[in-house]
Amino acid sequence: MGDYAWISWTLFGLDWLVRIALALRVILRRTPVPTTLAWLLVLLLLPVVGWVVYALVGENRLGSRRAARAQKLAAEIMAHAAPLWTRGTQTFPESMTPYEHIASLCSLSSGTPPLSGNSVEILSEWDQLVNRLVDDINGARRTCHMLYYIWGEAGRAGDVAQALARAARRGVKCRVLVDAVGSLDFVGSATWERLAHAGVEVIEALPVNPLRLLLARVDLRNHRKVAVIDGRVAYAGSHNLVEPGFKQRKSDKFGYYVDATVRLRGPAVQALQTAFLSDWLLDSEDDVTEVEKQLSELLSLDQEAHDGASIVHVLPTGPGMDPLAINHALIATIHSASDELIMTTPYFVPDEATKTAIIVAARRGVEVTLVLPQKSDHPIVCAAGRPHYQELLDAGVRIRHFTAGLLHSKTVTVDRRVGLVMSANFDMRSFFLNYEVSLFIYDDDLASMLRFLQVSYIDQSVEVTRDQWANRSLVSRFFDNTAQLLGPLL
Repeated sequence: MGDYAWISWTLFGLDWLVRIALALRVILRRTPVPTTLAWLLVLLLLPVVGWVVYALVGENRLGSRRAARAQKLAAEIMAHAAPLWTRGTQTFPESMTPYEHIASLCSLSSGTPPLSGNSVEILSEWDQLVNRLVDDINGARRTCHMLYYIWGEAGRAGDVAQALARAARRGVKCRVLVDAVGSLDFVGSATWERLAHAGVEVIEALPVNPLRLLLARVDLRNHRKVAVIDGRVAYAGSHNLVEPGFKQRKSDKFGYYVDATVRLRGPAVQALQTAFLSDWLLDSEDDVTEVEKQLSELLSLDQEAHDGASIVHVLPTGPGMDPLAINHALIATIHSASDELIMTTPYFVPDEATKTAIIVAARRGVEVTLVLPQKSDHPIVCAAGRPHYQELLDAGVRIRHFTAGLLHSKTVTVDRRVGLVMSANFDMRSFFLNYEVSLFIYDDDLASMLRFLQVSYIDQSVEVTRDQWANRSLVSRFFDNTAQLLGPLL
C-alpha cells in the first residue's frame, strides 16, 4: 500500500505542478481578462484534463512551418495583386463619408482597399444559390475555385460536384478546398473520388493528424464559404455547400438552416480570389513559383467595373493575420450607426468591447435589433450568450428569437446604407480563431435589400421582453451563468 500511496502522491504533485506552470503561462500571455480567468478556472477545476485541453487548444498555434509559409505566401500574392488595387476606384462618395473610417480600419488590417463598381445580388434560398452556382460553373472557361467549411454529399451539393467534374473534363482548372473537420464525411468519399478522377484538384484545409496535435492547435478551422469562377464572379456568405436540412437526420428540433450569400461581379471579386489562393497554397503541394506564373491570369487586371454602384470591401481574417481585425471592424461599424442597427447571427457570445458598443448605440438613440435563433445546434454556446441579454434589454436593445428554423445568416445593416454579409459569428471563435471572410458593402440600395431580408427574419420571430427575461427560472439562470464562464473559450 505504501508504494501505491507514493505513486498517487507523486501523480497528484505532478498534476498541480503542471497546472501551476500553465496558470503562470496564461497570466504572462496577456490575453483578454475574461479569457485568462476562464482558462484559470478550467485549470483549477479539471485535474489532468484541464492541462491536456490547454495543450490542445489553449494557444493559437498554427505550427511554425505553416505560420512562416502563410506569411510568405500572403506577401507574394499581395505583391501580384497590388496593381489591381491601384486601378480600382477607391474614392468614397460624399454620402458614405460617415462610414469611411470603417474602410480605413479594414484596409489597415487586410492590405486590400474597398473597390467600387460592383454588382451584388443577395441569395437567401438554397435552390436559388445552387442554380446560380451551377450555371456559372457550366459557363466557366478558365478556373473554378471553391472553398467551403462543410461540403455534403447528399442532395443538390451533388449538382455542384457534377458541374465541376464537367468543367474539369473540358479543360477548366478546378480547385476545391474543404475544411478537414467541417467536411469530415466528404473527405475521401465517393464524390471526392469522382471529382479527383475527373481532374478536379481536391484537398483538405488544416488536416488533423497525430503530428499536428503536437505541433499546432487543431481546432483552428477554415470557416470560409467562397466560390470564384473565372475570376469574374464570386460567392461569399454563410451558406455551406450542404442541404439546409442536413442535421434533420439526427434531430428535427433545430429546423432547417436559414442563410444568406451574395453573388458578386466586379473588381472586388479579385479580393476574394486572393483569399482563396492564399488558403489553397497553404494546404496544397503546389509549388509557389509555379502558381506565381498563373497569377497574372488568376488575378487578371482587365477586370472591368460593372454597372452596379456597390463599393465592396473584402476582409479575410484568421490566425496568422491581424487577430483582432473582424472584432475591431464590427465594433467600428456598431459605433458608426446613427439611426438603426440590425444584426443577425446564429451564435452570440460577445466580448465586453462588442457588448458595450451595442449598449452605447442603443443608449444614444440608435434603434438596435438583434435576431438570434430560438433553438440552436450548439446549446452550450447559446447558453453562454444568454446572460448578456438583461444588460442589452435594459439598454433598449430589441432581441428577437427566430422560430422558422435555425437562423444561420450572419448579417448587419447600418442606417439602411451599409450592409455586411459574413461567414463570421458574433463569438470568440469567429473573432479570434477561425479563418473567416466578411464583405462590407457600401450601397444604399443593397443595404435596403439586405435589410428587407432581415425584416423577414424579424417577422418570423418572437420578441424577448425585459420582464419575461428577468423572471426566468433559477435553474435556467444558473445553467446560463455557468456556461458564460466558458464563453471566452467557445
